[in-house]
Amino acid sequence: MKEYDLPVGWKYVSLADIANVINGVSFKPNDIKKEGIRILRSGNIQSGYLVLKDDDVFLDNTYYNRDNTLQYLDNCITASTGSIDVLGKCGTVFEEIHNCQIGAFMRLVRSKSKDDALYISFILHSPLYYQYIRRLSKNGTSINNINNSHLEEFKFPLPPKNVKEEISKWYYSLEKKIAINTRMNAELEAMAKQLYDYWFVQFDFPDENGKPYKYSGGKMVYNPTLKREIPAGWENKTLGEISKTPKESIAPFDTPNKIFKHYSIPAYDIYGSYSLDRGDEIQSSKFVVHNGQILAPKLNPWYNRIIMVNSDENAICSTEYVILEPKEDYVRGFIFYTVKTDGFITFCSKGSTGTSHSQRRVPPEILRGFSFPFNADVVSDFTKCVMSQINILNRNLEQNRQLSILRDSLLPMLMNGQVTVE
Repeated sequence: MKEYDLPVGWKYVSLADIANVINGVSFKPNDIKKEGIRILRSGNIQSGYLVLKDDDVFLDNTYYNRDNTLQYLDNCITASTGSIDVLGKCGTVFEEIHNCQIGAFMRLVRSKSKDDALYISFILHSPLYYQYIRRLSKNGTSINNINNSHLEEFKFPLPPKNVKEEISKWYYSLEKKIAINTRMNAELEAMAKQLYDYWFVQFDFPDENGKPYKYSGGKMVYNPTLKREIPAGWENKTLGEISKTPKESIAPFDTPNKIFKHYSIPAYDIYGSYSLDRGDEIQSSKFVVHNGQILAPKLNPWYNRIIMVNSDENAICSTEYVILEPKEDYVRGFIFYTVKTDGFITFCSKGSTGTSHSQRRVPPEILRGFSFPFNADVVSDFTKCVMSQINILNRNLEQNRQLSILRDSLLPMLMNGQVTVE
């Protein structure tokens, strides 16, 4: 990396000077258990945080390795992947996680001194780090892999102890607020999904007397298309019948590049769910999306990364999304949670095509053919119930985005003397 003049007292160091890079554990598919040591993989890193998932794999306790067992403020990095976009992705252990190790395609970065732990996390979430990773991939030396020496040789500015401590305190406060928003969103999502299950799977929506419909003896009839019983008077609908998809998002790979001239553009991407493209001028073949549109991934295994666009300005989304624009506003919340169901994910998985399991895609026309029980009045009531929650979800996501921008802009401003840490 090219070195620039730094404020007095700052110096350049390599990651190896203040941290250790630790390999993950290798295992065979036959070694996977239902319980034991949880093994984290790239999919556990979401928006800079580590998330425990229902489909995590476990290994027998004989695989225990003290070195690559996660500790507080460790950093997990994706070191090998089929996508350059995922390469180098980092998640920090901001909360205690017990009995977890990393898989062979991951690396742990652990500070040699506790005093440096937060600052290392700050650096590994900075544009400086991601620019370094992108340069590696462009050089062709490690297209989809980062070896330990690549990480160890990463150079960055280290401030004096007092400045480092102030940066670390500020960074921790910021990340704590992001974590609170993220946790709140998870709780709101769980509540809305539970309501969806009650109303559209168990069919215990409030009847005309305010009682659970099916539980109270509401009439059920067999629907041959859905191959199940649904409430009398209901019908089956498909995503294609209640939403429309812009033509340009149906055949994404032959769309011309577009130029975006914004410093920071909201960019919705399946690999990170929510990311930012930065630069004064950005050339992209991604699609322009608009506020309130719903984005459903068509690439395995990310069918569950559903997003409702929350931007009044130009925003773009990955070509791996299918854009769903509700034909009527009253179905918006219903569509959002319909495409979050296990049934939708299973449907997409069965309808996907491609030779590589990790790159299998469900064709948009099949995705839009997903069918479900439908009643306009109940759907309308459901959307009214959940849209306030969705608005809070989006508000928290936007606040996290702005906090991330603030975090990412601090280091260059400190380096060029625009700001000082008080």
